[in-house]
Amino acid sequence: MAAAVCEFEPWLSAKLKSLKTDEGVFGHYISSILESEESIDEKKDALEGILSEILESDISVHVNEIIEKWESCKPQEETLKPVADVDVQLAKLLESQSLATTTRREYTDEEKKIREAILSQYSQLSDNEEDLEHEEVTDSTDLVKNTNALDVAAAARERREQARLEAQRKKEKDREDREKQKQLKEEKKEKRKTQKGERKR
Repeated sequence: MAAAVCEFEPWLSAKLKSLKTDEGVFGHYISSILESEESIDEKKDALEGILSEILESDISVHVNEIIEKWESCKPQEETLKPVADVDVQLAKLLESQSLATTTRREYTDEEKKIREAILSQYSQLSDNEEDLEHEEVTDSTDLVKNTNALDVAAAARERREQARLEAQRKKEKDREDREKQKQLKEEKKEKRKTQKGERKR
């Protein structure tokens, strides 16, 4: 398609210039119509609609000329190569590859003895290793119990208790303040009453 565009675009630009139109705008639009997957009749109708805005006569002649040039520049579709059957390809591939086979190695008597000696050496624990293992067991019993979770829970409980006590103290203080305020109001009322009573006398 790139070759078709390379040959067709310059021709279309020259054609639109000869018709005294803006080849930048109309050229791109005409190319997009021709590259679409519509039928030839639909393409002709669309091109006639565009060219009728530009030209007054010979519209069908110009449309046919544009389509013929497009068809001549458009590359012929390549014929698809038949794809070989997958099973046939797989069979050929398997035939060409040699299957990996495992060969069992036979050890000589000397190699067998060496191998047995090495295995027996590593399968037994030495006296030092047994002592170290015994020490590790006794050391593990001396470990202190991890109390992190308990400590955190106790600290949280203590904080909650402190907050509760502070809230209770604040409530008591507020209640006492209200009672004092109430008592002061009553005393003021009492004073006013006594003062009014004395004035009346």
